[in-house]
Amino acid sequence: MTNTIAPVDTASIVAEFGGGAPQIADIMIGIGLQKDSEAVFFQYQGDDVVMPLLQQNGRPVTRIGNVYLTGLSIIDDVYADTGFAGSKLNVNLETQNGRTVLITSGLTTIWSQCLMTALQGLADSDCLTHLIAIDTWKGNSKMKPCFAAVRDGANKVTSNVMYQALADARADRDKVKTEALLRDAVECINAAVTGGDIQPVEVADLDDTAAATIDF
Repeated sequence: MTNTIAPVDTASIVAEFGGGAPQIADIMIGIGLQKDSEAVFFQYQGDDVVMPLLQQNGRPVTRIGNVYLTGLSIIDDVYADTGFAGSKLNVNLETQNGRTVLITSGLTTIWSQCLMTALQGLADSDCLTHLIAIDTWKGNSKMKPCFAAVRDGANKVTSNVMYQALADARADRDKVKTEALLRDAVECINAAVTGGDIQPVEVADLDDTAAATIDF
């Protein structure tokens, strides 16, 4: 099934992420979809059209703020029809005004690893119901991966145990272990947030490259 996202007023979305006026449209966001763009967040406007989220001054939006985490899911075999099977991490959020936001990224991207490490820290502190902000920025390496951080108020949250486990798996080039760690974290955190099992959201044919974040 293919989801079509209706065009929305990007300026109003950007304003709301920064705590601006109430808006009434939902949005689907991909991470680091265009390597030659300084933007990190991209709005899907259909299967093949994405638009960078920019501030009025043209600078990239780097923070999705004042949102609640409402669920996590994993979609497998997203690219199966192309011969390159992959899995997606879907992050469901809700603004203070009741708008729903879906962020989607490759399950094992650096961005997803950063995000899940932060969300695990949030879970460890019993703070999953708090308003949070998700910061994202690009790295300086050739591939320009994106990194992510989560803030609970002024505090950046993390899990040292999750961070070290993923770091060890990357050092060993153990992709199976990396994916297993992420899947376990998604299942546990989603159950804590929703009070039940993971309920996958079907999102097909979405292109994603890399992911990551920064502090502000």
